[in-house]
Amino acid sequence: MAPIHVDETAGSDTTGNGTADQPYQTLGFAVFSSSGTDTFLTRKDPNGTYEEPTQSSLKKAKKTAEGIEKKKKKQEELAAREAKEQGEAREKREKLLEESKKIVLTEDPSLPQAVKSKINRLADLRTKRVRVSGWVHRLRDQKGIIFLVVRDGTGYLQTVLSGNVAATYEALTLTLESTVEVVGTLQAVPEGKQAPGGHELIVDYWKVLGAAPGAEDAFTNRLNEKSDPSIQADLRHLVLRGETASSVLRLRANLLSAFRESYARYNLTEVTPPCLVQTQVEGGATLFKL
Repeated sequence: MAPIHVDETAGSDTTGNGTADQPYQTLGFAVFSSSGTDTFLTRKDPNGTYEEPTQSSLKKAKKTAEGIEKKKKKQEELAAREAKEQGEAREKREKLLEESKKIVLTEDPSLPQAVKSKINRLADLRTKRVRVSGWVHRLRDQKGIIFLVVRDGTGYLQTVLSGNVAATYEALTLTLESTVEVVGTLQAVPEGKQAPGGHELIVDYWKVLGAAPGAEDAFTNRLNEKSDPSIQADLRHLVLRGETASSVLRLRANLLSAFRESYARYNLTEVTPPCLVQTQVEGGATLFKL
């Protein structure tokens, strides 16, 4: 049987196979990879010659091999335990989803009629029952209570789903950027807590108007804070749904509005003439000299 080669400088325990052309790097890994009856040849560098290892180095290598074996078994046990836990969690999740399909929400006709409102006009409707439509901006599930931050273009509203309201199939499979309608009682947030506008909606009825893609096509998989600038440029329409980008557009709109109010106050007329550029435009047929 051919001996197993070890080159402490040029060898590799990852890609090596123990041959003279592809030696291992350490004697300990060579012993671990051997059948137990193999012989070994080692060298310090590629320019040296292969020699049999000393008894002391071979004894030390066997202890290293035992450590590698224990580590491998521990990793296998950990992987098996994680696979089992993932399987149990997946089975539990599937069972929960099947049970959730039996829950059907209906709006309680005995409750006061909800007032439909935009989010930026909710301050005067506290303690009342309101109806708001928008996109799911943030989503957090905390021990059976789902916190949604809904966005409608005028502001943000924190909503709280609990009990059967949070146990429906739609609630358990809800994705970011889905369009929803939420109905409930608007309450001021407890002292010490924070929420957009200083209030939150305790939801008693809600429904999905349009579900956003999930899994691999989910919003966060296509775009996030760490996305490459080229991806952010290609998906600019999605970037604008974020708080920073949308705030820039709102600031720009308010600035233009302020200018136009001044124009009107001083009887000035705003005109938008075409831009004159030095470079040739597409086609070139419209070029002219000044």
